Amino acid sequence: VGSEMCIRDRNIILFLFLLVGLSILNYPFLSQWVNRRSESQAVESYEKQIDVLEEEKKRAIKQEAEAYNKELLEKQTGVSDGFSVKSKRDDRYERILNTSGDGIMGVLRIPKIQVHLPIYHGTSAKVLEEGVGHLYGSSFPTGGEGTHSVFSSHRGLPSKTLFTDLNQLKEGDLFFLDILGEEMAYRVEEILTVEPEETEALEIIPGKDYVTLVTCTPYGINSHRLLVSCLLYTSPRPRDRTRSRM
Repeated sequence: VGSEMCIRDRNIILFLFLLVGLSILNYPFLSQWVNRRSESQAVESYEKQIDVLEEEKKRAIKQEAEAYNKELLEKQTGVSDGFSVKSKRDDRYERILNTSGDGIMGVLRIPKIQVHLPIYHGTSAKVLEEGVGHLYGSSFPTGGEGTHSVFSSHRGLPSKTLFTDLNQLKEGDLFFLDILGEEMAYRVEEILTVEPEETEALEIIPGKDYVTLVTCTPYGINSHRLLVSCLLYTSPRPRDRTRSRM
């Protein structure tokens, strides 16, 4: 009986070790699945709220963002690196395009690398771990000449993909922004690797409508910044709900 109990106990211990090992091996995949579901729910919640918003209200919200962008163009104060400089507190900034009070201003969709993420105000550590951060001091993503919106996110997190595959984008690739129910397409024009303090490529260019995607590089070292600079490809149009799901 004693030997049978020893064998049974040993089998239980081996089974527990196997269970723990499998859990460790599968944690990144399970974690990514959970986080992707959370990201999808945030996107869907934003889209539903925008869909029931009155058109007059949408126009007023967009006009407020456009007025802010016009001031940025006139001031040209520039921006700082979103990964190394703490986000500033600005109540006016945080209110604009914040239709539901959760900090989401829109949705970024990059079909080539299967990115479909909410865009949040600012680039705080929490924001950069949850989705895409809009760099304070850059234009709001409403489109229009004399605007340059800058979006940042992490790469290489074990539990989230985020901008991990941003380096796979090439010149000519398209991505899409959904802002207030309107979709805009942007085309990759230039890809740069720069020092964190080199932010000249993020400046607003009069007469141009740019969006730049930013993440850290090289992978795992993060000493530089990868900039994917994109120019407006199609003007704002109603979001195609059949294409907005990935």
